[in-house]
Amino acid sequence: MNINKKNIGFTIVIILMVTVFTSSFLFAENSKENEVWRIGYVEGGPFVNFAGTFYGLLEGFEELGVLGEVHEMPYTPGQEDSRSMWNWLANTDTGKLDFVEDAHYSFELDPGSEEEVLDRLAEERDLDLVIVMGTNAGQVLSTDKHDVPTMVFSTTNAVDANIIDSKEDSGKDHIWAHMEPDREKRLIEVFSDLFEFETMGIVYEDTDLARTYSAIDEIEATAADRGFEINYRHVDEPVDSDDRERYYSELAEAYEELSKEIDAFYITVASIESARLEGLLEPFYQNNIPSFSQLGGEDVASGAVASVSRDDFSEIGLFGSDRILNVLEGDLPREQTQTFTLTPLISVNLEAAKLVDYQVPFEVLLVADEVHQTIN
Repeated sequence: MNINKKNIGFTIVIILMVTVFTSSFLFAENSKENEVWRIGYVEGGPFVNFAGTFYGLLEGFEELGVLGEVHEMPYTPGQEDSRSMWNWLANTDTGKLDFVEDAHYSFELDPGSEEEVLDRLAEERDLDLVIVMGTNAGQVLSTDKHDVPTMVFSTTNAVDANIIDSKEDSGKDHIWAHMEPDREKRLIEVFSDLFEFETMGIVYEDTDLARTYSAIDEIEATAADRGFEINYRHVDEPVDSDDRERYYSELAEAYEELSKEIDAFYITVASIESARLEGLLEPFYQNNIPSFSQLGGEDVASGAVASVSRDDFSEIGLFGSDRILNVLEGDLPREQTQTFTLTPLISVNLEAAKLVDYQVPFEVLLVADEVHQTIN
């Protein structure tokens, strides 16, 4: 019997190659199944929309099957604190998502953390992705000083803030930011339709950052289209807790002055504690001036007459968590869709409306998502 040694040798080589390839494939698949992604979090400071959006993302991860139940975590709708949520996650078995205990940064709570987080991303490179909340934090991390995937949420307009180049393209491979075009314009249009005012008041800090997150450019453009005037007052935001009384004193003075000049008031995103809002709005109640909140239902519950809010964070949570998961699995942030329009939620407060002698239209009550009978 003749045996072709060359053929035997060739066959053995093929078998060995197949074995090695199969083993490598199985190892790769097993490694992928056991892969753990290290996540960081950065915010400008404690804020209700930041905490709410983050909780929405966690619910999205749960729905996508990469995170267990999160309902036991320390979160109550309306809270501003995200750090207690993060600490809970860091000390809980969260499967493939590792919420790194020392990777929660809040610029307001942690002075100097801007440079700290940038140095960590550029030099240590020990995080796979960073979740970012807010315009200020987004501006800091949207830089070429690092290349860690960075997903930015809860900005008024990420393009105007120079976080991304456009709603279609972030301009940087490692950067992504949620965009909801024309949201602020729609808010002012609803306000104008409801109350048909001629002069609107607004108070904000006179800085580029505050102009951006208060959407001043969109407000002014809508005023020009609708033919109403805007009266302004500027108050510096508090620099720390010791500065809050100065801040509220100046806010109260600004509200009192505007109550004699306007016939509608727009509450922008600002550092106003809910418990203080009713007292601040008193001059407007006395002069039958309706107020509309940019922030949403939290302000309406506390004394504003109405808002078109985004207090339900489940939609942005599912959209955002899906984009984050795509990036963790290897896609570039820049390749992900950034535009997503949230379902508007209409909130009205009947007691506040009564105080300004405003009869809420029946058709508005029919479609309202939140109707508050009293001021909280």
